[in-house]
Amino acid sequence: MKTEKIVKKVLAGLVTAAAVLIAIIAAGAVPAQAASGNVYTCVIHPCYAHPVTGEIEDSAGAGNYATGQGMVEGTVYSTGILELTDSGEYYLTVRLSLMDQTSGHSFWVQNVGDSGWSAPAVGVTGNGSDNNGSTADVCIQVPSENCIVRGSMYVEPMGRDVIFYLYPSDYTAGNNTDMNATIVTSASGSENSASAGGNAAADNTADSGNSGSGSTAGGSSLQGNSALPAAGSAGDSEDSGEDTQAETPALTSSIEEAAAPAASADTDGELSDAQGLSLSTEAEAGGETQAASGGNRAFAIGAAVTVSGLILMAAAAVIVYFFRKNWKRWGGGYEDDE
Repeated sequence: MKTEKIVKKVLAGLVTAAAVLIAIIAAGAVPAQAASGNVYTCVIHPCYAHPVTGEIEDSAGAGNYATGQGMVEGTVYSTGILELTDSGEYYLTVRLSLMDQTSGHSFWVQNVGDSGWSAPAVGVTGNGSDNNGSTADVCIQVPSENCIVRGSMYVEPMGRDVIFYLYPSDYTAGNNTDMNATIVTSASGSENSASAGGNAAADNTADSGNSGSGSTAGGSSLQGNSALPAAGSAGDSEDSGEDTQAETPALTSSIEEAAAPAASADTDGELSDAQGLSLSTEAEAGGETQAASGGNRAFAIGAAVTVSGLILMAAAAVIVYFFRKNWKRWGGGYEDDE
């Protein structure tokens, strides 16, 4: 009986402590403040080489440029959104594929023309899936619309980190994607609604899978970056973009075309191991072409040898037949000894 009473007291104490902890956490939560501004849809350019200098930081080097570029294009979607707040902050959202086979995503940003990089605030604002597995919408605070993002991710089939780049361009007013605009929740110049924005932010943060903590899909963390402000309402941001489309300032990128890497002879490198990611089939196609060419050559050689052998055998048979038929006439026969 004493043991049962002690267990009951311990359990009651644990329940009370848990309730107190939950109350403290709830009391300390601060409602999110919605930001006013403009939302733009933009084109995202994934690059294996730095789009301005042409430098390749990835360890596979320029010899694997074609495969590396294909891998980056297979990972980074070509459409994104840029949120510009009235206070002058920029937030770029891009969608990444192959989250099931990559992890440890880190990002750095710079303005076009800068030489250094800075670590931005980063968060996940949405999760989904495509033909290659799971996807994640990653929101990155960038210094301006004329920016470059440097990314790093661990590719599991390759067993190492891969370094890549991306930059936005071709801005059009409004959110014409299915991505959540989580920072700008009201039209530019309008007053923020703390209560409505806070509730929407709390709901969206819970649905997006710890977006404020910088956690990506599949448990993959965004390393070395601070968390974004709490998310807002996607629906409000889309409406604000449409209502103020005529008033939104025009944004441009100074990069007209991504720089090509330094010329290098093609070599077979470790990036070829990434073919299982369904990112690039160039090496695989080349191997199939070489295999087909080798098979055709072997068949031709075999056919030539076979035909030559048949011709030689036929010639030998004719010679033997001719000799047997004319052997006695030529005096080749021997009379039996009597």
